[in-house]
Amino acid sequence: MLFNNPLGSAKADRLVELLPLAAGGRVLDAGCGGGEFLLRVVDKHAVEGVGVDRDPRCIQTARERAESRGLANRCAFHEAEMGAFTAPPGSFEAAICLGSTHAFGAGEAAYPNTLARMRELVRPGGHLLVGEGFWRREPAAEYLALLGDPVGVYRDHAENIAFAKERGWQAVYAAVSSDDEWDDFEWSHQMRLQREAAADPANPANPAWPARLARARAWREGYLRWGRSTLGFGFYLFRKAEDGVGPEA
Repeated sequence: MLFNNPLGSAKADRLVELLPLAAGGRVLDAGCGGGEFLLRVVDKHAVEGVGVDRDPRCIQTARERAESRGLANRCAFHEAEMGAFTAPPGSFEAAICLGSTHAFGAGEAAYPNTLARMRELVRPGGHLLVGEGFWRREPAAEYLALLGDPVGVYRDHAENIAFAKERGWQAVYAAVSSDDEWDDFEWSHQMRLQREAAADPANPANPAWPARLARARAWREGYLRWGRSTLGFGFYLFRKAEDGVGPEA
């Protein structure tokens, strides 16, 4: 799986293409995971990239990918919490946060905190590409119970855009994950977990595996019964208004 969200390779390339970046600019990827998306941006636009993720395995993967593609000299990956990451205001021409708004706060605070922090880091007239969940329809109580509280999804697709506009971000482009992208994302997770369980020499003696596999089965059933028709995922390209107020668009 290249991206830790329901994003296919073709749509990723389209989003990369749409980023209006001048050569030599700097781009931040908050919660960069294995670095795949940022590396595509750096390769396409000849910019410098900064990726931040708290998972050391992801950062190691990102650095190895950058080295193998000859991009290590233009991409720096940092193992850190976003709350600990510092940079001067307006340091970046663009920022990316795909499925990682939780790095900026728990539950309902995640999306607004992300929009606020990125406004500090992105220059006036710069851009933000953010991936965020949304409700396709009213969620069933059983599905909310499965997701847990706080669920981290509070708006529909249009409301995600309107919410950002109120905070000084002008919508430039938006897309949503397809059913095929969702299926690939969810089933790939299931397959990976099964492979890891089978490859673990301590399994089945390891008491952690039964609980993890049971949770995965419950998640799969919840996805099939409710999630596939209820939960969407949007990709939003915003432009930072130079005067601090989102213009009409």
